Amino acid sequence: MIDPRALLAEMLDGTARRIQRVLTDITEADARARPYGLTPIVWQVGHIALVDARALLRSGVAVEVPADFEPLFTTGSGGDADYPPLASVLPVLDGVNDRLRQLAREGDLTRRVEGTRSYTTVGEALLFLVYHRGYHIGKITTLRALLGKARVFG
Repeated sequence: MIDPRALLAEMLDGTARRIQRVLTDITEADARARPYGLTPIVWQVGHIALVDARALLRSGVAVEVPADFEPLFTTGSGGDADYPPLASVLPVLDGVNDRLRQLAREGDLTRRVEGTRSYTTVGEALLFLVYHRGYHIGKITTLRALLGKARVFG
């Protein structure tokens, strides 16, 4: 039988590895580029970190992200902005992922959470985050293609 905790932790790790993979050859200039006015790669990564952090907080796990993440990376933002370097956003995402993995392995997956329509329990939150990350990985792969970068999947 599959251990749901181990599966959730592996799914989080898998999406974290995919994020790293789509960023391997991205320069700071690439990360800020907005081909056709699209939201840049740095925003995609910062947004993932912010949404992940919010889920942790709703799940009762203390986590800190830089104060400027909320206005820069919240849903509905994403235009021209003074984004931090991608190199400073990635460690935030890594730290949040570590906390999520711990939550998946040790947390109460049935605990109710408040403040969002996207999920109602910790377990649902973790599943939502896997989906959410995949969505934004897709956005990043589209931006990669528009920047003339090589395919990394398939």
